[in-house]
Amino acid sequence: MMFRKPASQRWLLAGALAIGGVLVPLPASPFSASPVRAAEDEPVRADARAAIDKGLAWLAHNQKPDGTFPQGDQAGTTAVPSLVVMAFIARGHVPGQGPYGEVLNKSIDYVLSSQQPDGLLSRHQGGNHVMYEHGISTVMLAEVYGMVDDARRPMIGKALAKSAAIIIKAQSAPKSNSDQLGGWRYQVNSPDSDMSVTGWQMMALRGAANCGAAIPKKVLEAGRQYVLRSVANDNSGGFGYQVHNGAKPTVTGTGVLMLELFRGMDPDLAPGEHPKQALAGGEYLIKHPPDNLQSEFYYYAVYYISQAVNQLGGKYWDSVYTKLRETLLAQAQPDGTFAAPNGGQERDAGPAYRTAMAILALAVPYRYLPIYQNDN
Repeated sequence: MMFRKPASQRWLLAGALAIGGVLVPLPASPFSASPVRAAEDEPVRADARAAIDKGLAWLAHNQKPDGTFPQGDQAGTTAVPSLVVMAFIARGHVPGQGPYGEVLNKSIDYVLSSQQPDGLLSRHQGGNHVMYEHGISTVMLAEVYGMVDDARRPMIGKALAKSAAIIIKAQSAPKSNSDQLGGWRYQVNSPDSDMSVTGWQMMALRGAANCGAAIPKKVLEAGRQYVLRSVANDNSGGFGYQVHNGAKPTVTGTGVLMLELFRGMDPDLAPGEHPKQALAGGEYLIKHPPDNLQSEFYYYAVYYISQAVNQLGGKYWDSVYTKLRETLLAQAQPDGTFAAPNGGQERDAGPAYRTAMAILALAVPYRYLPIYQNDN
């Protein structure tokens, strides 16, 4: 399955996943370090733009020499550096260029150095974060593949091939029942699935496909079917964390985004048509916008929901993103970080995690991140 992009942004990774991915020559990067826009074309409101830029400055200043950032109890994670890299790209910065070029390169190098011999992009072997780290890091490497210098590009190509193979292997692990088929969870051999981990793996495979990797269509379709089975059992229109669960805004954003990004696989949809389950999810998000700061995973929710309503557009974007932006900006701190009013895991994850996720949500109108471009 290949998701074709405009020729100026199409990056080719040739070869079968099993043999590590053989690279072919690439065109020069089409990205500039400092995007130039006329004032009337600026898609992000001035106060949001200021919060984004202040957050990026804090991240750059607080990067550690090894490319990592201040974080909580998961020291050594590859997820936070990867999210930070994507936050800079979301504002138009690229590796190796401009004021933040080396900040991005350091974090990219850290993630590459963390890959295990089997392809896993994590320095951990256990816990509920391994496949999160792997999926997030794979998405990031796919995003930067066409932007990095000639020395890093072959290394990223090989890393992507190995990491995509791990995701495909994890999907085929024996499952406890048929409801779990097609999805992913915390470990490569997990017998169950959930929407949250599944979303990252599907985006990772889409990113690898955008780079030219030969991802089997049946793998992507199995993932899409898992998402469809995860429509909540409460007739709300939202999506549940697992099959037969009630709806939650966090994973409703994930479900809507996955169906939108993979809608080209739905044979029943006309060009430009949205899946009915995605539209129902959009209606749910209008009724349940991400403005509850006591939500356990508030920043995770705004990341996915902003991308989801961007895909739906229209009233979904106008209603949901406006509330999301105002609530997020109220959490911006004088030093550039974003607060953790809900405590819990997002407080423990640290300021770099929250700041990167907030920037990724606020910067959606720039539409610089290639993986979220839906050219169907």
